[in-house]
Amino acid sequence: MNDENLQAYLQHHWAGSSAGLALFRRVGQSHSDPQVAAEIRQLAAEMNEDRESLRDIIEQTGGKPSPVATATGRALEFAGRFKPNGRIVRRSALADLFDIEALRDAVNGKRAGWHVLLTIADEDPRLDPKQLAELMRRADDHIDRLEALHLKVGPAVFHA
Repeated sequence: MNDENLQAYLQHHWAGSSAGLALFRRVGQSHSDPQVAAEIRQLAAEMNEDRESLRDIIEQTGGKPSPVATATGRALEFAGRFKPNGRIVRRSALADLFDIEALRDAVNGKRAGWHVLLTIADEDPRLDPKQLAELMRRADDHIDRLEALHLKVGPAVFHA
């Protein structure tokens, strides 16, 4: 097992988790539908739990979460807020839909990371296959919940 590659991979996902969590928190505060916003805030809390699991995995494999990766992830999320929507001061109605799609992308990235780690868990005793399978199950649940929100928000945006 190449520990250098493993640590680089984990740091990459740490940066992604930092960006994803910031995105979930922002959308949970800014989404125009209060019910959707509440569901996203609940998902943000669960995403934070998953991020802490990633921290544990990084530490169990001999690393530490990188503050540079954390800052980079948050900066990327901030930069991603600037979308060409024809609006300078206020949010476009499409922002609610684009935000849900970005959240789905974030969770798909998280799931992909858990999946790769699960495939190498048999070779690395520091990785817990049961924990990784549970994290994948949670990611699948998050994807399903976001899909339901997507199907709720999409039509609302176009019928507004």
